[in-house]
Amino acid sequence: MVNRRTRKPTHPGELIREDLLPETGLSQTQLAQLMGVSRRTVSENVNERRRLTSDMAFRLARVFQSTPEMWLNMQQAVDLWEAQAVHGHECENIQRVNETATILDRL
Repeated sequence: MVNRRTRKPTHPGELIREDLLPETGLSQTQLAQLMGVSRRTVSENVNERRRLTSDMAFRLARVFQSTPEMWLNMQQAVDLWEAQAVHGHECENIQRVNETATILDRL
């Protein structure tokens, strides 16, 4: 399991902070009100101190006319990159089961 990315993927909060809020002219407080969540929740997401949840993905998709999958894919990319960075060396020593590919092909 080798991470071929040299740069950490963009956190969804960075996209909101750097692109969407300035483009729309919304403040974090206004975004929180539109989504029906606390300003603290928005702030923690925007400042990358919190993972984006499925609930937030639905809310952001509604506000910004996108899809929840887009938001969750961004978060998943960050999560996988961070896991690889922290635990990748441990995973290199895990033994593989050859029969797994055949079993998974049937699913």
